[in-house]
Amino acid sequence: MLNPRDVGARVSLRHRLGDGQLTDVLGDLVTWDEGRLTVRRADGTLVEVDEAAVVAGRTVPPAPPRRRPGVPHASPEEMQRIANAGWPARETEALGDWLLRAHGGITGRANSVMAVGDPGVDLAAAAARAQSWYAERGLPALLQMPAADPRNEELDRLGWREQHVTIVQTAPIAPTVDLIESRPELAEEVLAEPSADWQGLMHDLDRDDPQAHLAILTGPPVTGFAVVRDKGEPVAIGRVSIEGPWAGVTSVDVAAHRRREGLGLAVMRTLLGWADGQGARAAYLQVRALNEPALALYRHLGFVTHHPYCYRTPT
Repeated sequence: MLNPRDVGARVSLRHRLGDGQLTDVLGDLVTWDEGRLTVRRADGTLVEVDEAAVVAGRTVPPAPPRRRPGVPHASPEEMQRIANAGWPARETEALGDWLLRAHGGITGRANSVMAVGDPGVDLAAAAARAQSWYAERGLPALLQMPAADPRNEELDRLGWREQHVTIVQTAPIAPTVDLIESRPELAEEVLAEPSADWQGLMHDLDRDDPQAHLAILTGPPVTGFAVVRDKGEPVAIGRVSIEGPWAGVTSVDVAAHRRREGLGLAVMRTLLGWADGQGARAAYLQVRALNEPALALYRHLGFVTHHPYCYRTPT
């Protein structure tokens, strides 16, 4: 039977409807809070189930990453390394294949262990080393691991509790750009550095240490910072980094008073069009499993889930 420790896993769930009939749902278990389970199906829809209505449930092997024309094949482990190259931390240290990352506490991705591959020691020793490494830097220990990794279960037994689930999605660039209608009334540009206008629209820019945050954003060798303007006013921004054939999309933001006007689509078209000119073939992005508005936007553009990953922290 399932339990809350299975959040992040792919599950098959049988539950009873209000009229007493039984039905099944297959997908990723994204939350289990206050007696309610939330499962995300492959098509992106969320199904909420009352814990008391669950008749049976089990974890099932994850679906393999879907092979699509124009999207290079990459395992979840390879995809984690590609994403790491697009979001580089200031300080890193290898632990076998694992990578300990620290950047002053700015963002989870830059301040967590990229736990893919073999750490070279048993899991308990690797977890203990990670905990001490972050303690030496005055940071909370955080570990990032693909949700399908069977070691999640052992980490749970070691007291490393799951915090939340993030989904990695991918799409071919050229067909995606073709899906987005151009907006001639908007002025679009891609800059080599984040301008003052760009920074002003980034809602989660670390205001205590903006330069350290910007160091992450500008760290990869090839990055582009898109600004979309309407009558001269900056109304939307986004960032893209190039890692070989991959373009990593991050930091898509729209001015608060201009949301729900399709400006997020305009930013995506600008970013991906620029990435196409840089030779990238496929795009990837990372989004919280419960960020339904963002997932709906990306689903509309043809992005599909490559794999989910979870963050874990010791109790």
